[in-house]
Amino acid sequence: MSPKRRFPIAEVLWEDDFIDDKDLVEKDLSSLCPVVRSTAGYFISSNDDCLVLSTDLYQEDRGKEDPMIIPWRSILAVWEFEVH
Repeated sequence: MSPKRRFPIAEVLWEDDFIDDKDLVEKDLSSLCPVVRSTAGYFISSNDDCLVLSTDLYQEDRGKEDPMIIPWRSILAVWEFEVH
C-alpha cells in the first residue's frame, strides 16, 4: 500500500444557511437568519468559490468520504493546523 497524502486539519467558523424541515408560515420567514457554527475536518482543497473539508479519509484508494463544501461568502474565519 502506498503512503496516503496527508492533509492539514482546519477549523472553519461560518454562517450556515440553516433550513428547518418544519413548515413555516410567511410571518416566520422574516425572522430566519444563518446559524453560526464551527466545523473541523481535513482541509482538502479550496478555490475562488469555496473551501472543501472531509471528515474521513480512507487508507485505500476510495477517495475522500463525507466532503463538506463551504462557500467563502459564508466563512467568518479559518484556522489551519499541521498535525502530521
